[in-house]
Amino acid sequence: MSAIFGIIFTSPPESDAAFAAMQQAMAHRAKDGKGTYHDTRAFLATYQLITSVRQHNELLPYQEDEYVITCDSRLDNQSNIISLLGLPHKNHEIADACLILKLYRKYGSNCTDYLDGEFAFVIWNKETRTIFAATDHMGFRSFYYYYNGQAFVFASEIKGITAANQTPKRFDRNNTVNKFMVNFDGGTYDADIKQLPAATRLTWQCNEPHSIGLYNYWQLKKQGRYAFTNDNDWAACMRELIINAVNKRLDTDKPVGISLSGGLDSSFLAGILATELQKKNKPLYTISNVLSPDYTGTQKDERYYMELMGKKYPNIQQEFIDFSDGSGPFTNLVDTFERLEVLAYPFIYTDKRLFETASQKGIGLFFNGFGGDFAMSYKGDGLIYDQLKAGQLRAAFKSLAFIAADNKISFLQAFRTCILDNSFARKLYEPILPYLRLERQALLSKELAPLAAGKVAFGATASVKKRLAAIINTGTLGGMLFSTQKKLSASYGIESTVPLLDKNLMEFFMDIPPEQFLVNNWQRSLMRRAMDGFVPQEIQWRKDKKPFVLDFTEKFIQSHTYIDTVLQDASYERSRQALHVDRFKTLYGAILEGKRNNTDCRIAAWAVELVAYLHWLEAKGYFYK
Repeated sequence: MSAIFGIIFTSPPESDAAFAAMQQAMAHRAKDGKGTYHDTRAFLATYQLITSVRQHNELLPYQEDEYVITCDSRLDNQSNIISLLGLPHKNHEIADACLILKLYRKYGSNCTDYLDGEFAFVIWNKETRTIFAATDHMGFRSFYYYYNGQAFVFASEIKGITAANQTPKRFDRNNTVNKFMVNFDGGTYDADIKQLPAATRLTWQCNEPHSIGLYNYWQLKKQGRYAFTNDNDWAACMRELIINAVNKRLDTDKPVGISLSGGLDSSFLAGILATELQKKNKPLYTISNVLSPDYTGTQKDERYYMELMGKKYPNIQQEFIDFSDGSGPFTNLVDTFERLEVLAYPFIYTDKRLFETASQKGIGLFFNGFGGDFAMSYKGDGLIYDQLKAGQLRAAFKSLAFIAADNKISFLQAFRTCILDNSFARKLYEPILPYLRLERQALLSKELAPLAAGKVAFGATASVKKRLAAIINTGTLGGMLFSTQKKLSASYGIESTVPLLDKNLMEFFMDIPPEQFLVNNWQRSLMRRAMDGFVPQEIQWRKDKKPFVLDFTEKFIQSHTYIDTVLQDASYERSRQALHVDRFKTLYGAILEGKRNNTDCRIAAWAVELVAYLHWLEAKGYFYK
């Protein structure tokens, strides 16, 4: 993932000092080259991380007549665009930026309607002194911007904007609460710097300084494009779409890797990748987190299933990593915050180790199976409520009984999980749940807790499809997850990619009938049938997969020295005011006594990181109070 940044002044600046400072702040992103453009008012730059073969001859920023474009992209429909523009097909390797600009010149702001892939770009018109910018449908590529009346500043990272010395450093505590609740509001820790959401166009006119315009050009919704009467056809269509999602991301001459967990999603992707790379006589590097050799707790890792994939595909080269070096959720948090620029999720240390290992192996393109649970390999339990609403009482009851038996829980427990938690009834008891269970919201201070009310973006809703559409259409998925993971990988010189959340797959998911996820009473039935032949049957039909959390509880408890520092050290006093310290101590004490599970440890770790994050911001001049 390349980085783009720039600054456009409403009147000619006295010097280029602000742009020079931006260049210095973004220097770590210029792994494979850089290019700049400047005129009397505008300074634009592209710092390249090359993973696609088409990028090797791409000169950015790209100029054509009065237009200049800086672009971070990977277009998936180049051939269609070339035909649409009437260009000779011998130009199939034409640069993405050139195609985007030609589309813009022909269709104006509607050019985004003809783009498919990942992109964030800015087009500067030197004559009209206007800007047009856009992000892709899913928000895979991050784009931040700021305007203060004298200059419009943008960058792929927040540090690129703050370096320009255009910001007054106003802390946004509401955004911090949103990040803590895994919710996206388009803001950042700086009240004046915004993140452009997914599927959004931005326009700005230099001669009309307050004319920033935002327009959402796409929403995930039911398309009515897919309609099959045969179960096998649904599975075959999903298989084809996933293979296409992988292949269009394989346009690279860099070594390819994947995070392999042993579950359905990553194993299926690994099978596809190994098959495609074998045709090119290339290896697939798999990197997997496993438990330390001396671990004596109750957790079990997935090494057995990972090794099954290695036995099936001879071109798979496997690497197993553990955390016996003592690293854990609070290791090098300052470095983590510097890379991410947001509140880190509790397992970020595992992802950092994955990318560190991948970087050491020279991997340039790194896949992962994230997002399968949202859609493609959805368990199906939340869709039972949809069956009930559709009047399919017998089918709903049968599915409910199966879920109870398959998960070894009572029928009443299954009813609460599958029906109540996905219905309007949840609204009646949801407000008190955080306090009964001491969840994240309850650990916030009395001042901040009200700001968190109703902001659980990944909570259950009346329809799993509405939930997916909500977290995509509000920008939450892109703003909270894609930009975080991609920003982290880019800091290691690696392009991270998430094919199971491809736009075309999401549109397919919206058309899938609920019963397809529970065919023959198999949870994740559609994914299991789609992966036939790509993974060993022992993986395809396994029922013992649980969320793998490493030895997180032990790692959390071993970090008591750091936690005590956060709770007691005077330098953290201001930051601690964001936390309901007494409730946290209650939860922390229960964990130390062995009365809480891994979920509680994650919540507690998230709270500790909140204080550490505010402490980090304080050092940068952003104060909680």
